[in-house]
Amino acid sequence: MDSAAKKKYLAKIQKLMRLAENTSSPAEAANALSKAQAFMREHGLSESEVIFSEISTSESKSAPSDAEKLPRYMSFLCSTIEKAFAVKCLVSWRLTPSLNRKRVVKFYGLDGRDIAAAYIFDVLTRQIKQARKEFQLTHCGSLAAKRKAQLADQYCEGWASGAYHAVQELIISEEQSSKMNAYSKKLDDEGVGEAKTRNSTKSDKPSHAAYLGYREGMHTKVFHGVDGNNSPALIGLED
Repeated sequence: MDSAAKKKYLAKIQKLMRLAENTSSPAEAANALSKAQAFMREHGLSESEVIFSEISTSESKSAPSDAEKLPRYMSFLCSTIEKAFAVKCLVSWRLTPSLNRKRVVKFYGLDGRDIAAAYIFDVLTRQIKQARKEFQLTHCGSLAAKRKAQLADQYCEGWASGAYHAVQELIISEEQSSKMNAYSKKLDDEGVGEAKTRNSTKSDKPSHAAYLGYREGMHTKVFHGVDGNNSPALIGLED
C-alpha cells in the first residue's frame, strides 16, 4: 500500500473512531468501532499507527543558535513554545544549498498546533536575536568579544526565561496528553534524543545581564484563539 492510500485509510479510520467516541448512541458507537477495526484488519494497520497518524510535525525555518551544544536560552525558548501550544519539540539539523548545517526545531502535536508552534518559534527567534544585538550595542561597549558573548548569553537566558513565565500554558485533555506521551515514548525507543545544552558563564552571579533580559522577555505574549476542534484559529504575538 503506497503512502497516499495509507493516509486515505487512516483518515477514514480516524473519522470512525471519533464517531465512536463522541456519539451518544451505544449502537452507533459499536457500529463505528466495528467498521474501524475491520478497516484496520483489511489494510494491516495497527491501533498505534492510527493514533500516531493524528500527530503532525512542522519544522522551524531557523533557530537562535547553530552551536553543536545548544545554549541554555534556546532550550528555554523551546520550552516556552511547548508550554504555549501543548506540543513537543526535537532539535535537529538541516543542510543549506551550500551544504552548511543549520539548526532547526521540529514541533509535533495534535490538531495542527505544530504549525502554530513552528511559526511562533521563528518569530521569537527573530526577536531574541534582535534583542541580543541591541543589548551588546547598549551595554557591552568596548568589552572584549568573548566577554560580550558571555554577557549576551546571560541576557538571552534571562529573556527566554521571562518569555516562558509570561506565556499562558495551553491545557489539553487527558486523552490527547496520553497520545502525546505515547508518541514521545515511541521516539525515545527509536533513539531520537535531545541535543546537549551548555550554560552561560557563571562569572556574574547574580547576573545583571540576565535580569535585564528577563525584564524584556516578560513583555512577550502569545495569543491563540481556539476553534471547535481545540486548534489554534488565530495566532498573534506582541512584545
